[in-house]
Amino acid sequence: MQVIPGSRGGRRSPSATARREQIIAATVRILAESGYGRTTFERVRQRAGISSTRLISYHFGTRDELMEAVLTDIALRAQDAIARRTEGAPTATARLTARIEAELTWIAHNLAAVRAMYEICVNARDAEGALRYGPEASAQSNLAELEPILRAGQESGEFREFDTTLMALTLKSAIDAAIVRMTQPPRLCVDDCVREITTLALLVTRRAS
Repeated sequence: MQVIPGSRGGRRSPSATARREQIIAATVRILAESGYGRTTFERVRQRAGISSTRLISYHFGTRDELMEAVLTDIALRAQDAIARRTEGAPTATARLTARIEAELTWIAHNLAAVRAMYEICVNARDAEGALRYGPEASAQSNLAELEPILRAGQESGEFREFDTTLMALTLKSAIDAAIVRMTQPPRLCVDDCVREITTLALLVTRRAS
């Protein structure tokens, strides 16, 4: 998951933090349900149950800043959850399977957030009409997480020799395919997807016996 630097840093009061979280949560729900084009300050105001859109612009300034904050919030929550589930894995093999399981499990329990991130990445554009983020941001983030594990496995002798960038891209594509199978009928449950993708990862990386 790609972390986008927050647009408005600094220390905030508990009430300001709670208000921002309320607005972000409402924005995520609207993005997931109605899409990027229909996610306006007015709709967010209604969903969040606040009195004025000025409260939104006070915290985020512009719609672009709000979307950036949503991406940052989702990415940080995903990274924290995945890190908790993978810390302490003693080998590269264990880290690889733990990461795949953690990522798929987080996605399965946060489908609205995943949909919201997708809506922003494929729709948000700059003044010249170019995509602000694009799907390649997520790909680069996954590569940054997977490649060190793959290299460590080669160095320790757990994994065979292969191009780590290509392998990381391959495993990312498999994870993306699992997301499709979890969200489109006939659906697979997350446990089935975890079992299949971790089995694939072990088969394609292991050394010949």
